Amino acid sequence: MLDSGISGYFKAPGYPFLIVTVGNSLRSDDGVGPYISSKLTELPRGFHLLDAGDRPENIVTDAVDIRPARTVIIDAADFGGFPGEARFIPDSAIPQTPLSTHSFPLPVITSILRQDTGSEVRFLGIQAKSLGFGEVISPEVLASADEIISLITGFVTG
Repeated sequence: MLDSGISGYFKAPGYPFLIVTVGNSLRSDDGVGPYISSKLTELPRGFHLLDAGDRPENIVTDAVDIRPARTVIIDAADFGGFPGEARFIPDSAIPQTPLSTHSFPLPVITSILRQDTGSEVRFLGIQAKSLGFGEVISPEVLASADEIISLITGFVTG
C-alpha cells in the first residue's frame, strides 16, 4: 500500500534522518505510530527514532539536538483514502487545531522543526479505519505499518 514516492523518500535520505511516530495506542488505528516505533528496534546508520505518543510537542528538544536533514512524522490520519492507504500529506491539509488524540497541532510542530533544525519535514499519514477506543489496530492499517517497518529495516540488512 506504499507508493514509490514513499519508498523513494526513505531510500534516498539525507542524514541524519529522523522518524517521529505519533499516536495513542488506546485509540484503535491511532496506535499505528507507537506500533511502528515499538517494532523499529534496529535502525539503519544515520536514522533516528522518536516516539512522541500523543504529545508531539515533547520531542522538539530531542529533534533539535539531532539536527536532522530530513524528518518524517508518521501518524494515523483521515484524508478520505481507503483504510491502510499511506500517503504524504501537505501541511495545508493537516488540521490547524489539535486533533482529539493530540494535544498540539501537528502543523505547529512541523513549523518548529523546520525553523529550529533546518530539516525537510514531511507528514506521512496512514488512513485510519477506526479511531474509537480500543487497543486493536485494523488489519489494513497494520499491513501498511508493517510495509513501512520492512522498508526502514531493509536498510539495516541491505
